[in-house]
Amino acid sequence: MKHTIDTIEVSKRETAPGFFETRRRMFLLPIFALPVALGRAGKALGNQMGQEGSMAGPATSNTGRLDWESFIKQSVPVAEELHKDSSASGQEAYLHWLASMIARARTAEIPKAKLGRFGKLEPPVSFGVSYRGRPFFIVEWKLEPGAFLPPHCHPNVSVCTVGLEGEARIRNFEIIGQAPEFSSRNSFLVRETHDEIMAPGRINTLSSMRDNIHTFQAGKTGARGIDISSYHGPDVGFSFLDIAAKPKEPESRMFEAAWKGQSV
Repeated sequence: MKHTIDTIEVSKRETAPGFFETRRRMFLLPIFALPVALGRAGKALGNQMGQEGSMAGPATSNTGRLDWESFIKQSVPVAEELHKDSSASGQEAYLHWLASMIARARTAEIPKAKLGRFGKLEPPVSFGVSYRGRPFFIVEWKLEPGAFLPPHCHPNVSVCTVGLEGEARIRNFEIIGQAPEFSSRNSFLVRETHDEIMAPGRINTLSSMRDNIHTFQAGKTGARGIDISSYHGPDVGFSFLDIAAKPKEPESRMFEAAWKGQSV
């Protein structure tokens, strides 16, 4: 989704960290950030290999499929290093690393969460936390056939979304300029940055600085997936949005939007 419900724990405290104000849109890791990112990753991998003795064996291999234990064992040390840089380029390096690792994981072995229905959405949408760790936690989501999860933001959070079953349309938006406080119902502008299909194995990412708002619409067979979410700042809550059905500026995909609180 282009943005836990980020911190979703199936309660009114569940957050969908997206971003309160987005000024930059980034899709690729800037070239100037590569040496820093690779340096951090290399150091973490080097430390890990030093502790384990060698590169041999599935737990330390840089290629091939990963079982769940190996995914955590290899991902966490590097993620902890990359997570220290919360700049735009630092978050991109962090997200690309997580995406590259989860793409290798055997999805059938990802721990399943105890799901709970979210709000009063009909058809139902359910969430559950399947992994609690640092620097990331994982929320499993399930959308019944035709279910719609309204647009929501993820302040100070990055999210790596992975499709596991079925298909869902995911759209991402980012705020243009300065948005009002969550308590305000004044309108502001958002730009649609992605409109795509989430299917098994497909990955979508958002950072606290780009694509921080997302929304889901399940297909005829429903959909299931996970959000790998990380805080890059304090938990300031989140809000759903009303986004106009038609763009105000079609060529630039600009839409009028307004906050609508945490109730659905």
